[in-house]
Amino acid sequence: MSSPFILQEDRFFSLQSKKFVYFRCFLWMLLPSIIWSFAFGRVYICIEPLFFPYVEKRFKPWLSLLIKIVWFFIFLVSILANWNIRPNAYNFYFFTVMGNSPTPVLVTCFLFVAVMSFFIFSDIYRKSSLGFRKFALIIGIVLLVLKSAMSIFDVGPGFLRKTIITPSPFAIKTLFSDDISNEKIFLGKTTEPTFLNHIKGTEKTPQKMVLLVVESWGESHASLVSVKKRLQRDGVKVLASGFTDYHGSTMQGEIRELCSQYIKLDSSTNFSSVADNCAPTYMKNKGYEVFGVHGYQKMFYARDTVWKHLGIDNAYFQPDMQQLNTCPGPFAGICDEDMISYGIDLIRHKDKAFLYMLSLSSHEPIASSMLEAPTQYFRDIDAIGDSQIVARNAIGSMVTTLSTSADLGCTEAYIVGDHQPPSAVNSEQLPANQVPYMRMSFHCNE
Repeated sequence: MSSPFILQEDRFFSLQSKKFVYFRCFLWMLLPSIIWSFAFGRVYICIEPLFFPYVEKRFKPWLSLLIKIVWFFIFLVSILANWNIRPNAYNFYFFTVMGNSPTPVLVTCFLFVAVMSFFIFSDIYRKSSLGFRKFALIIGIVLLVLKSAMSIFDVGPGFLRKTIITPSPFAIKTLFSDDISNEKIFLGKTTEPTFLNHIKGTEKTPQKMVLLVVESWGESHASLVSVKKRLQRDGVKVLASGFTDYHGSTMQGEIRELCSQYIKLDSSTNFSSVADNCAPTYMKNKGYEVFGVHGYQKMFYARDTVWKHLGIDNAYFQPDMQQLNTCPGPFAGICDEDMISYGIDLIRHKDKAFLYMLSLSSHEPIASSMLEAPTQYFRDIDAIGDSQIVARNAIGSMVTTLSTSADLGCTEAYIVGDHQPPSAVNSEQLPANQVPYMRMSFHCNE
């Protein structure tokens, strides 16, 4: 015969077990939202997992498991697509990029897959009550109707529309239509405004040429005009500004500007094949020394190898600048302002030099500490997101450094975004598939 103590103990553990069931259910439904929020630096609510508890109980275990696995794949495709990583580039990222990724990046990817796999293979929903499953279903339907109504009729607060997400439609569109159409529109040489197209169309280039490709820099047509006016008000000679089409991720943005080429990143990608027609080789043939600077690790994206293929002989990465300040973020590296000063110092006493710099600090998600200090530059111009503020700070820093460096001689700077901020893509706040560029001169007589 059981003692009262044992009965009470059994009752206690039974209660705790029931509570744990619902805790795990809530955690699974919130997990995709948490991952998405972490990836893009703000709070998001993913609707689709709210339907799983109700659906799962109505299918056989093997079928419900298959549905969850398929959804996990769709969710992953959607996240990657929002990072401008399309299906035809998976081979390149898996075999080239992942093999050269720093340990923190590899650990993060592993944890993401491990945690998602744990919940996919869990049958926890089958232990929940019908009332709980109906409650989750109703919440999901309400959010889905709200999201659809706001999108169709273009009503409601913009932040709310962006906060409620449904990854599946975007992923399916990416898998079956976007990728195919993008390959037809892009790929190959471009006549769009790029750095290479600019220098090839210029009769006379100054002693110093500086190209800054800015991570996740996006502007609307109106805000770019405001940035230009602010620079001109401060005495900067702005030669040109506008927008150029972009396709893909950061490395594709680099090739676009340096080689006027839209490329597809896959197993057949051959950077050496385009090198003879890229800016570094072109500038070397005109008697310029070529320098490249980036505040992150050279092995990531195999960038040191790629830069060598493109003709950047003097390349400097994070290990070369260890004495400089490090800024936080998903890829903690040398702060843009320090990296820019370091790069300009490299060419300060050269007769003729081309400096290529790739910024880093504005990579999303933006660490909150990056915004604690007052905005140094363009503080009177509205921003749509944190990455825009940090990107503008990099631009302002370079403009200030060049403006106060008369010893450089006649210098021209070309600034352009690599791709739009992932959090702003499809937000209708920025021109579709376009990034801003701006061309300026410093200490030139003409």
